[in-house]
Amino acid sequence: MINSIKNGYQIKKAEYDKSLLLTIIALLVIGFISVLSASIPMCISKNIFPLHFVIQHLFWIVLGSLGMIWFSKFDYKELKKYAFPFTFVVIILILAVKYTPLGMTINGSRRWLNLGLFQFQPSEFSKLALIMLLGNLFSLKKERFILEFIKCFCVLGIMFLVVLKQPNLSMALLLLGITFFMYILSGKSLKPIYIGVIILLCFVGMIKMGIINIHDFLEEYQIERIRACLNGSADVQGNGYQVFHSKIAISSGGLWGLGFGCSKEKLGWLPEAHTDFIFSVIAEEFGFWGSFLIISLFLTLFKKGIDIAMKCPT
Repeated sequence: MINSIKNGYQIKKAEYDKSLLLTIIALLVIGFISVLSASIPMCISKNIFPLHFVIQHLFWIVLGSLGMIWFSKFDYKELKKYAFPFTFVVIILILAVKYTPLGMTINGSRRWLNLGLFQFQPSEFSKLALIMLLGNLFSLKKERFILEFIKCFCVLGIMFLVVLKQPNLSMALLLLGITFFMYILSGKSLKPIYIGVIILLCFVGMIKMGIINIHDFLEEYQIERIRACLNGSADVQGNGYQVFHSKIAISSGGLWGLGFGCSKEKLGWLPEAHTDFIFSVIAEEFGFWGSFLIISLFLTLFKKGIDIAMKCPT
């Protein structure tokens, strides 16, 4: 049933997608019990309140759920006017991490902002800022596109450099990936993509030939992480340690897993078991079928997102 007409588009009342909601609830429940299982041994070993990370995780679940409810009633086209102000706020917060006492260093990386009751990574919001800005840019008509492109490119360039200088190479690469896919999906000319690929190949070639020194662009630990990602088994006691033990955890799970709370790798062998490597704990405790369920739920979420995006008028 048509509810109203706004900005030339028919706005319809629609029921929420029940299967999408059930998928989200399932992922939240599995995530909660996984954090519960993976974080308690680490808290005990570090003499921290056993439910510290569980309570922290629950806080973000509640906050995210409230945000989901609010945005479900929000006209997404209104996000256009908030794109630039939001991006500037994100840039200021990232700079605050690096240049103010509020910045926190965890595991050798200064990426967190400490606000007392909780800590968060401002660079995570750079993904949302990027999507909002590019969504706004690619929805414009041709006559306004060039001017907005210059303004958008300058702001995004600043944000990208701030993230890269933090330093946060993984987030910078993720921002490039988001830009790449959004550009392709926007239906614009592919010539800039071809030019970018050629420049990248030339850059890699000059590094291989020794014309360019990779150390001028990346820190040593970043280079080592890339090497560990490409060949984690080469240094199982060093940079490949996490990858090696995550594989052990996954393979130990077998078909049905060791059972909830029974992971052995989380007891000191697998670093960051409750965050970066929590999937390894899930695979060890719930086995192949538990891992299959997780991947299926994320694929369902992905498909639902694509379906929703394809129905959008802009």
